[in-house]
Amino acid sequence: MQPVADALRRLLHRRFATLGLACALALTMTWWFIVARGVWLAIEWATA
Repeated sequence: MQPVADALRRLLHRRFATLGLACALALTMTWWFIVARGVWLAIEWATA
């Protein structure tokens, strides 16, 4: 029973680790998009 539990725990850990990295990448990309959009609007406002 212990090897089955260990295998299941490793599988879940690997899957959630991948999901966590994907979410971190998505949040980082969203953050940089918001920052870039803010800079773009500031430049347009300053040059208008």
